[in-house]
Amino acid sequence: MLKSFTRNYEDNSTEAGFQFTFYCDICNDGYKSSFVESETYKKGKGLRGISRGIGLIGNLTGGRLGNLGYSLERGGDILSERFEGQSPEWQKEHENAFNRAQNEAQQHFHRCHGCHLYVCDDCFNVSI
Repeated sequence: MLKSFTRNYEDNSTEAGFQFTFYCDICNDGYKSSFVESETYKKGKGLRGISRGIGLIGNLTGGRLGNLGYSLERGGDILSERFEGQSPEWQKEHENAFNRAQNEAQQHFHRCHGCHLYVCDDCFNVSI
């Protein structure tokens, strides 16, 4: 489970990549982290493209090359399904992206010494 510096955040990640929005505890103004593309998704996308290309060539020429293309395409689909937020590799990428996003977002928030909320620059009162 992801542990955030603030409980007021949203996970906008997809199988293609990772992005998070962190919100001010007072005004709910948000800061969206940079998008980080998933390496596991890119690998699966490349394999699917190669297998479809081989399948197309195989269909044009017929024979075993067409069967090879189908087999590779099916293998690419299986890999893609495996990485839909379920694989350990994707989970590790997700955790690393979340940690980077927190480091990026924390620079835009302050922790109030009185109430211990995380607030944006506009809501932060230095005198409290």
